[in-house]
Amino acid sequence: MNPVSLYIPCYNAEPYLERVLAAIMAQTHPLEEVLVIDDGSTDRTAALAQSIAAGARYPLRVVSHGKNLGLACARNTGVREAACPLVACVDSDVAPEPGWLAALAREMTPEVSGVGGELLEYYQQTLPDRWRANHMLQRRGPERIYRPPFIWGSNSLFRKEALHAAGLYNTRCRTNAEDVKLCEIIRDTHVLVYTPRAKCLHLRRDTVRSLMRNYWKWYYYGCFETPTFRGAWLSNRRHVKRTMDGFWQDVARGDLPLAALSLAMVPYACARDWMDLWKRRRETC
Repeated sequence: MNPVSLYIPCYNAEPYLERVLAAIMAQTHPLEEVLVIDDGSTDRTAALAQSIAAGARYPLRVVSHGKNLGLACARNTGVREAACPLVACVDSDVAPEPGWLAALAREMTPEVSGVGGELLEYYQQTLPDRWRANHMLQRRGPERIYRPPFIWGSNSLFRKEALHAAGLYNTRCRTNAEDVKLCEIIRDTHVLVYTPRAKCLHLRRDTVRSLMRNYWKWYYYGCFETPTFRGAWLSNRRHVKRTMDGFWQDVARGDLPLAALSLAMVPYACARDWMDLWKRRRETC
């Protein structure tokens, strides 16, 4: 078996970390090392990881940033610190099933540089969690896909050399779109694969407020663009189309609470676009 390093980018991950690390230590494919990248957390993330390290099945090391630098920087630290040529990652609220890494590794044939798995929402009881499960998918269905447009950073396995060839993750993205932008760089010269056999559980739980904020961050790509009125307007158009498509899907299913939340996303996301434009233009003045 090819040796694999695995890293977990963390920011205030204390509520999830113990369960996530237990799932990682239960992987059937052996790991050379597990790296917890503490991105300036203000909770007990680093201390909790250190306490688990002593009895861990695989070697566990904590790498800390002095301050919060963003998800893209945490991913880059994980890649740089990894000792193995194959680098796996799960986000701090993602618990992989025992065969997850084995399923990814089976796809890593000589011509393949990156493999992503299927993320399933564990909590779907509340309205915000149901909305996320229906409209913020991190899976591509039941079939294996050769050369998907991108693979999600939340659960992935890459060749380290391919990540370095791309210049690693775009740090201007901070907390969103860094995985998409990296795959856009490498997908023409490197083969990517999506496999639904590599399954993970997403442990995130949302309120309406946190869901709206996360949705906007998830789909707003202006973070790495020069702030312009045209860019904000185009982002508004994308939000309207995406959320209205979701609205009509909710209506077709007869799920009126989800439909109402979809409608509420439109003015919120559009307003956030313009607020972000105003804020970033002030910062550049």
